[in-house]
Amino acid sequence: MTRKSPDDMAFNTAIFYDVENLLKGYSFSSHLLNNLSLREILESVDKTGLVKGIAVQRAYANWSDARLAVMRGEISELGIDPVQVFGFSRDQKKNAADIQLVVDAVDLAHVRPAIEVFVIVSGDGGFAALAKKLHEYGKTVIGCAYPTAANRVLRSVCDAFVPIPDPEDEREVIPPARPQPPPAANGKPPKPKAPQAAPPPPASLAAPSAQTTPAAPSVHPVVRRMAAQFTRREPKDRQDMMRMTREVIEWLGREQAGALGRGLHLATVGEALRQYIADFAPEKAGFAKLADFLQWVCAGTQYQVARLPGGVPAVAERAQPPADAELLPDLDETWLHSPEHYRSCLRAGLPIYRLPEMEALRLAGAFLLTEKPAPLELGPLIEMVSARHADELSLESVKRALLCFHSAGFFLRDPEGAPLAEQRLSLKPELQETGDLVEPVRKAVLSKLASMLGRVDDAVFEEMLARPS
Repeated sequence: MTRKSPDDMAFNTAIFYDVENLLKGYSFSSHLLNNLSLREILESVDKTGLVKGIAVQRAYANWSDARLAVMRGEISELGIDPVQVFGFSRDQKKNAADIQLVVDAVDLAHVRPAIEVFVIVSGDGGFAALAKKLHEYGKTVIGCAYPTAANRVLRSVCDAFVPIPDPEDEREVIPPARPQPPPAANGKPPKPKAPQAAPPPPASLAAPSAQTTPAAPSVHPVVRRMAAQFTRREPKDRQDMMRMTREVIEWLGREQAGALGRGLHLATVGEALRQYIADFAPEKAGFAKLADFLQWVCAGTQYQVARLPGGVPAVAERAQPPADAELLPDLDETWLHSPEHYRSCLRAGLPIYRLPEMEALRLAGAFLLTEKPAPLELGPLIEMVSARHADELSLESVKRALLCFHSAGFFLRDPEGAPLAEQRLSLKPELQETGDLVEPVRKAVLSKLASMLGRVDDAVFEEMLARPS
């Protein structure tokens, strides 16, 4: 976060974190928890230019939940006050944190008139009423949430909206197949349209009936029709995958009149690609996400990837995109080998690497090798390493270093099948005599990039390591 001069420090801002919303409910994944960074959220809010100084920060959660120990060090380092809400883990009290947050915000608006900016870190639509009430008091309201999970009404009433990168979106490359629609009232599946009524697929995609591939269960009927007409093939190379993808987009656009004008949702495009391209995954073309892959595929064509109102990604007509859509830039081969894209690849799929600076890896690795701490849960282990290197490393850097060691397979985990936040970690015995853990991490990171991209540019790789985030 940018440091302000004493003359600028008006302490005009209060920030409220709805941790339950950030973790998407009580049944959150270890991946989401371990990759959630409140520091990055704070830095994004600071970029709005509305924050002069932070007077109050409060985070609402059931902090007695042992899994949240991973966040304990970060909220302490950032000066965030944890507010205990026991209803976090009970369905019948799931709004307890929301109610407490609203009460505190309204109270603060009355007793601290110097606080002019209220930041609500949540996508819950229930906070739209709070934003309107704060406006009545003459306050500025900033919303901050995952774009795909932010309520449209809340976004519209906020004076500014700060999108948060979703760790789950970084991990999910292709939306999973969805259950087939329920059968009709007579117990039989819905009767598909006659094949002759549909526009014919491109000649290169057409296939005799004896060679057709039956459709897997899909949320969209057009995908089932496409799968009944196309032979699934394996692309020869990246360019062949691009050509096949363009053909699928063109066919979907013809099959669904006006779909590209309205925006063809990426979930539908992804399903269609899985039906036609054998073992389809954007990673095989060197892309971390389906959206990135399609931004490359659509370059130089009549199509462009866009983000529809509400944050839904789609493929649209370049000349006449849907109203209020945010057009995303085309991507080329140069972008494929850039530090930004390398970092994106490392966050996609498993294992995940969110690299800290190399010094954090070196110091954290040296601590584990020399001190040989007894098996500990991740949260206490982060705090132990941070206490030793408080003057040199931030808690976020230590957290990322230890998670990199975990991704590289350096730890024994007990119990094996439990979520990471609940496991006790200890360095594997064969690593106890190793003098340095940094080089094995470098090799593991390089191996993952090479498996996705085919080749790795050495200069770009070193630049990424020098500025990992």
